[in-house]
Amino acid sequence: MWDSLVVTPLTQGLIFLNDLIQGMGIPYSWGFAIILFTLIMKAVTLPLNLQQARSMKATQELQPKLEELKKKYAKDKEKLSQAQMELYREHGVNPLGGCLPMLIQLPILFGLYQALYKLASTGEIVGQRFLWIPDLAFPTREIGIKWIWPPAPEFRGWTTAALYVILPVLTVVTQIAMQRMTTSRTASQDPQQAAMQQTMLFMPFMFGFITLQVPAGLTLYWVTSNLFSMIQQYFITGWGSLLPQKGDEKATEAKREAKVSGVKGSTVQKGRESGTRKKGKKKR
Repeated sequence: MWDSLVVTPLTQGLIFLNDLIQGMGIPYSWGFAIILFTLIMKAVTLPLNLQQARSMKATQELQPKLEELKKKYAKDKEKLSQAQMELYREHGVNPLGGCLPMLIQLPILFGLYQALYKLASTGEIVGQRFLWIPDLAFPTREIGIKWIWPPAPEFRGWTTAALYVILPVLTVVTQIAMQRMTTSRTASQDPQQAAMQQTMLFMPFMFGFITLQVPAGLTLYWVTSNLFSMIQQYFITGWGSLLPQKGDEKATEAKREAKVSGVKGSTVQKGRESGTRKKGKKKR
């Protein structure tokens, strides 16, 4: 049932887009079909994504008030829970609003993963190039990461390996950028939020490791999806914590100047002490 309701329609959709692009005489039809398909899926789920992003933004804006409530009701968890729900109600925020859209999209994500993998396993995209990528069906799940190491028979040379590594690197970079854009600057003041942020730091690298073991077509989908999400997030919350604010730059510059002044002051003080010692020796 899963295949007939989700995987097969997604697979047929990709094949249709490839035939359409190929019929227009555009090269790298499979690569562009995957990109176009990803953009269509992101457009279809855009209302859900917007709801999720706005819910996250609203929750982050309430963090200072939530911190005050935690301090006020530190010894009474029941009253704290009631006060938090009242605060959410006053500002029209649903704390679970960001979870529902994600849960709805999970079947689509898993289905698309299987559809792309099915196309790779049946040979539909085997040998299909895209820009610098030699083969959208490589590497396979069976090969894993063996293609990276020279002793393995799957190794195709350092140049080819470097070409395949570009997309996983882009996956890590875009994942980190997305994390920074969706992270509140005030979140780090909360010990629990700070601990969660520290835990999430390794996630982009885990995704990068996974993309080293799946067909490049899947990684192309992942990177395209991340780039679209970054553009969407920018129009909702701006750059978030991705870029330093003017206040942050001024604070950094002030610290730098203070450090330089401290070094200069220390040097001058040492010079004076040295001069005083020399004078004392001459008098003796």
